[in-house]
Amino acid sequence: MASKTGIRTLVRRARNRDQQAFGELYDKYVDAIFRYVYYKSGNFAESQDLTGQTFLKAFENVDSYEMRDVAFSSWLYRIAHNLVVDYFRRESKRESVPIGEHIPLHSTEGNPVETVFADMDSDRLYRAMQKLTHNQREIVVLKIIDNLSNAQVAEIMGISVGAVKSAQKRGLLALNKILSDSSGTDYLER
Repeated sequence: MASKTGIRTLVRRARNRDQQAFGELYDKYVDAIFRYVYYKSGNFAESQDLTGQTFLKAFENVDSYEMRDVAFSSWLYRIAHNLVVDYFRRESKRESVPIGEHIPLHSTEGNPVETVFADMDSDRLYRAMQKLTHNQREIVVLKIIDNLSNAQVAEIMGISVGAVKSAQKRGLLALNKILSDSSGTDYLER
């Protein structure tokens, strides 16, 4: 993981239109941004597109990014969040028929049985998370899946650290109940 100083150096170089520096920033954050978008949209192909749009928008506007205001990763999450909101606005106006899609979130290399179980767990987790409130879902994704700190989540969402902690606790308890009800197993005690 690159240090804070290393990220700042890459951002400075990217602001000067150094494509290699921006490429390094992309490599560092693309997986986290994709996971965030995917758990918000639930659509694998659309998540790829929105992730690409996030980085395109970031590249186009990197010179307007102020290092002292928010962390670069928080800035990327805000861009991604805004694109997801726009996506849902457009989708709510469009008539569509949902089709089932298999979302492979894990490597297909190695043991195929483990891959199938991992994909089933990912799909089950995604469906369970859709039952959480918007804030709970967003905080769980940022904290648990993307492994961000409470301060980073608070910065991205524009709320206090205490609100993050509270919503995370409520979200995890609700998620545990949802997953327990569907399997008969208490997931927090696994």
